[in-house]
Amino acid sequence: MIYLNNRQAQIDDILDRMAESLQLGDSRYDRMKGHYEAIKSWIEKDEKFFKPFAYELYPHGSVRILTTVKPIGKDEFDLDIALHIKTNHTAHTPQRIYQELKRRLSEHETYKGMMELKKRCIRLNYSGDFHMDILPGIQEFDWDDNRLCVPDHELGRWVSSNPRGYAKWFIDRANTVKVSLLEKALRAENIPADNFKYKKPLQRAVQLIKRYRDIYFQDDDTYKTSSIILTTIAGLYYNGEESIFDTVENIVNQIRHNVTYLPSRLKILNPVNAQEDFTDKWDAEPQYYTAFKAFVVHLYNEWQELKKQHGVITESRILKGLFGDDLFTNAQREQTTLLESYRKSQNLGISRDTGNIVKAGTVASAVVKTNTFFGD
Repeated sequence: MIYLNNRQAQIDDILDRMAESLQLGDSRYDRMKGHYEAIKSWIEKDEKFFKPFAYELYPHGSVRILTTVKPIGKDEFDLDIALHIKTNHTAHTPQRIYQELKRRLSEHETYKGMMELKKRCIRLNYSGDFHMDILPGIQEFDWDDNRLCVPDHELGRWVSSNPRGYAKWFIDRANTVKVSLLEKALRAENIPADNFKYKKPLQRAVQLIKRYRDIYFQDDDTYKTSSIILTTIAGLYYNGEESIFDTVENIVNQIRHNVTYLPSRLKILNPVNAQEDFTDKWDAEPQYYTAFKAFVVHLYNEWQELKKQHGVITESRILKGLFGDDLFTNAQREQTTLLESYRKSQNLGISRDTGNIVKAGTVASAVVKTNTFFGD
C-alpha cells in the first residue's frame, strides 16, 4: 500500500501503518461486544429495579469514533459504555441509579469480582484484555435521543452529557474528506483501497497525537492532557486535509499559535454542549495548562524538523522519538516488505534526477535489479 512516485504518500503510509497497529482489532471488538451484550441481558433480567425501564447499552468514546490507542507496555483497551435509560420521567436520584447498577453487577458471580467504582461510572476489569466503563444515565429530553443526564458521584447530582451526539459530530468532521491521499495512491497503483472508509486522516491523526501524548507523559503523567481534549481540538481544527501528515501539521500549528498568542488560556468547549468546558480543570489547576503547552511546543518543533527532509536516518529518529521505536520499526518493516515485492517483480526504480525510489517505468528512472544476495 504505497504510491512509489509520491514521497508524501510514502510518509502517510508509514503514519497509517503506525496508527493501524494502535487500533482495536475486529476480533477484540467482537469479544467486547459480546461482553457488553451479556451485561445488558443481565441488567434486563433485574426484577428489583431495572426491568420496568426501556434502555439501550452502546459504546461511546474512542471505540465508537475509531481512535483507540493501545496503552504503552500493555495489551489492554478502554471500552466506554453508556447505559441509556430512555425516560426523563424518574424521580430517582443519581446516587440511586448508580447504586442500583452497582447492586445488580454485584449479584453476578463474575462481575462482582471485577468491579471498580469511579466518579461517574463503574468499571469492570477484564484482566489482560480490556476494561469496560459503564456510565449510567437517563435521557434528558423526550425529543432528543442522544442527550443524557449522568450521575456525578462526587457532586451528588445529575450533569448533562451527550456521548452519542459527540461521536456523530466527530465522525461527520472526519468524513469531511471523501478520498484520502492514500486512497488516491492505491487507486493509481491499481491496489484495492482496503477499508479506508474507517481510516480517515482525522482519525489517524488523533491516534498518533494521543500516542505521542502517552510517550511524552510516560515518566510523569500527573498533568497528562486528557484524550477528550486532544480529540475535540483535532476535530475543531480539522480543515478536510487529505493527508495524515498535513492533518497533524495543521492541528499542531493551530494549537501552537493559539497557546502562544491568545491573551488567556485556550478554552475547549464540548461541540454538542457549549455549556461544558472540557478544560475547566485548567483554571483550578493551571499546571495542566502549563504541561499541555510544553507538550504542544515539543510536538510542533519535532514536526518542523520532520518537514525539512533531512533524510531517512533523521526522519526515522524523529518518528521513533514521537511515536516509539517498536511502532515505527514495525511500520517500516511492513513498508520495506512491500518495496521488496516490487523490486523482485522488476517494478521498482530509481529516479535518475533525484535518486529517490519510484515505480519502474516512470520517466527518467532505472529499474532496481533483483537482489540475489550472492553478488550475481
